[in-house]
Amino acid sequence: MKWKIFSRKRRKEHWRLIFKPDGDVADVMALPGAVVEGHIAGRYLLASSVTPGTVIIQGVGQKGILAGVDVAVDHKAASEHDVDVAYQPRGGRASLRPAETINFEEMMLKASEEFVSVSTTPKDLACILYTSGTTGRPKGVKLTIKNFLCEQQSAEQALDVTPKDKIIGVLPFFHVFGLSNVLHLGLVHGASIVLVPQYSPGILLKIIMESRPTLMIAIPTMFVHMLTLLKRKKVRLPDSIRLSVSGAAPLPKEMIDAFEQCSGCRVLEGYGLTETVAACCLNPPDGVCKAGSIGVPLPGFEMRIVDTDGKELPLGEVGEIAVRGEGVTAGYYKLPQDTEEAFRDGWFFTGDIGYQDQDGYFFVTDRKKEIIIKGGLNISPREVEDVLLRHPVVKEAAVIGKRKGEREEIVAFVTTRGAVSAKELISHCKQSLSNFKVPDAICFMETLPMSVTGKVLKKELTDDYRDERRIEQKETGLGSVD
Repeated sequence: MKWKIFSRKRRKEHWRLIFKPDGDVADVMALPGAVVEGHIAGRYLLASSVTPGTVIIQGVGQKGILAGVDVAVDHKAASEHDVDVAYQPRGGRASLRPAETINFEEMMLKASEEFVSVSTTPKDLACILYTSGTTGRPKGVKLTIKNFLCEQQSAEQALDVTPKDKIIGVLPFFHVFGLSNVLHLGLVHGASIVLVPQYSPGILLKIIMESRPTLMIAIPTMFVHMLTLLKRKKVRLPDSIRLSVSGAAPLPKEMIDAFEQCSGCRVLEGYGLTETVAACCLNPPDGVCKAGSIGVPLPGFEMRIVDTDGKELPLGEVGEIAVRGEGVTAGYYKLPQDTEEAFRDGWFFTGDIGYQDQDGYFFVTDRKKEIIIKGGLNISPREVEDVLLRHPVVKEAAVIGKRKGEREEIVAFVTTRGAVSAKELISHCKQSLSNFKVPDAICFMETLPMSVTGKVLKKELTDDYRDERRIEQKETGLGSVD
């Protein structure tokens, strides 16, 4: 995890980097502290196993010189040409850092002991958060102070949060879900936050049983883990929990039913994106909760289903989900083309496919970019995944389309709880799916590539996957260079 903070007051973008892989108090302080001091905070996730030692700061176009400590540089000329200068240290404990930056510890030591808040306006940027990049490259989402305030008003009205509430803080605060719907929700409305320093099902259950929280906001993977643990230990969650909310990825209906029966705790599914500062849709706590639905728009948000031309579709018809409201970002950082494609006539086109029923509840069926076209017919990967997950041995499933010659094949990647053959799983699918939707191949894996919020990174399952964040090492006649 990397938090970046740069000054609003200066023309150049001077980034202050914080690197804390395990998470600590920096997660809690970075964004609120940056806003108070008139800075803009940002975070970008890097998987250390994929990109060891590589740091990419997207969108920064400042010119710079990287020099050895004994190299003479004309600093006056560099300044006149708007060029930053950074020196490579000789060695020891010092490390290379971007020009004119400081680390978090230095920033805290130099800060004034007096509370001084820099004057800001609702339209000022508070944060640049990068998307997970599940289907493409991560994009920096520009979020204003007004965006965050709107989200907090919406969440408070929906969940009726008061200072008496106690929220489990198991989600990472460097992700929009944990940052907005846990940390800020607690801070703004005076509720307590029970911090979980390092997630594991056992640690989470122990803290829940000891602290007796009132709200549990988590991702589907955590609910699955918790269900397994509750069954093994033959216990139920404390009756202090008035509500549990699941988001960031779909939670199958069968899993919701099993969790509620085993735990005694009600689970509501919601929906949101980095572009909407997390939740923009939720099953109403005091109303009808429809299984498989993401619920109804939160106060301050509007949602509709549109066709490829942006025209609103009738109830029940499948199309793209569009959202608008004061909680929606104005666009992406230094990506004008992506912004133009995603925003039309005040509506943000999410890239998610779904429909709205007669009661106004929304349902997500798939990601627009993940739809498989086979023989001219559209196939929903999620429909195939749901069928696979009904098999008692299948633990996780991810379905993608792969080109094989002139045709598109359906390939299913699964993790299992025990022994099962590909032939058996294909036979299982044939019982519930039309022939053209049945997987052509089953690939067994120990684990599926996941984001920190439990989303399967399907792009990493493709044959031609290449991490755009990584600096590749190339061989030349003079040796290897980066």
